[in-house]
Order: sequence, then structure tokens, then C-alpha cells
Amino acid sequence: MDFSRVAGFLVPSLCPLCRQVADPVSPICGDCMRELNRSVVLREDPPEGVDQMVSCADHDGIARELVAAFKFRHLTGLAPLISGYMVDAAGPLAENRLIVPVPPARFRTWLRGFDPVGRLAREMSEISEAELPHAMPVYRKGSGRQRGRNRAGRLGDPPDIRPREDAGKVIGGRDLLLVDDVMTTGATLTAGSGALRLAGARSVSAITFTRRL
Repeated sequence: MDFSRVAGFLVPSLCPLCRQVADPVSPICGDCMRELNRSVVLREDPPEGVDQMVSCADHDGIARELVAAFKFRHLTGLAPLISGYMVDAAGPLAENRLIVPVPPARFRTWLRGFDPVGRLAREMSEISEAELPHAMPVYRKGSGRQRGRNRAGRLGDPPDIRPREDAGKVIGGRDLLLVDDVMTTGATLTAGSGALRLAGARSVSAITFTRRL
């Protein structure tokens, strides 16, 4: 007997996005999943320094609620779902590329207790079997806080992302897939791409779960 399903019948699981009853073995309810599946994958207008760009959905509706629940409510069990969509959206874009997550600000990671983008990148690597570097080849200096800033503020003062001294040994001559959760202005992806190119990357593509339009 599957006792987990019996327990779910006695105490129904609630969808973390809409709070409706959901199957206990599914991370979100069927209605939210169907809405997510209707999202249009965005593949145009990469930010400066990025060769190709793909996002799973507009930063609105269920897609926005999903990434917020994962990132700000610490619902890390949603990572495989989000990463699965990202791998599907990336498709051939991810083939033979080294997956590199956008580096977090140390203080933000300490406050949250985990690195959301790093977690997504690891899940993507496991799902797709694409390579993930053992150590981060780039790092972020300072807080680099972008959330809550307007477009001009983000573009005028982008995150300070730099390559580590030995980054060239890891990524030199490689095609890279830079991973982030949300693209707003593209300032973070541009900064990350610039650091990776300084370390010798042959090309830099990028993927995010959502993108603000």
C-alpha cells in the first residue's frame, strides 16, 4: 500500500502557488501546471555580450509565482520542476556547453540560506547530464543587489562580476550556458558574460526561467 497517497487523501496537499488541493506527488496542482505549460518560450533580443538567449516564460502569472515561491519562500523542492522546464526550453542551445550559474552575492546567499541559481544549475546538470564546473569560475564583488531598483539604476550600476585567477583552466575555449532565474534588464547577464569572456570563453549563451517584458 502507498501510505503517502493514503495520507494525502486524509490530509490533502495544497498547491504552493494557488493553495488549491493538489496531488501529493506533484509539486503544483494540475491547473497551475496547465497554465505554466501555456507559457510562450522567449528566444529573442539577447542582452549585450550574450550570443543567444532563451527564457521559459514572461515574468508574470504562474511562472512568476513559481520562481518567487522557490526563491523567496525557500521551497527548494520546486527546483527540479523549474530546472526541467529550463532544460526543455534550452534544447540544442545547451548541447556540449558548460553550465555556469550567475554568481550570487555572499550576503544575499547567507540571508537566504541557499543559492537559488546555483541550485537550478545543479538540477539542470543532473537532468541534462551537461557538465557543471566543480568550482565557480567567476565571482560577484559586493552586494550587487538588483531587486527593487529601476531600469536606469540596474543598467547604470550593474553587478561587479569578475573571473577567478584560474578560471581560464576551466572555461578557456569552451562554449558556455550562463544560468539565471529572472532576466529584467539583462545587466547581470551582460556582466557575467563579460567576466566569462575575459576568462577565455569561446561563446556565451544564456537561459533564465522568466523574463520581464
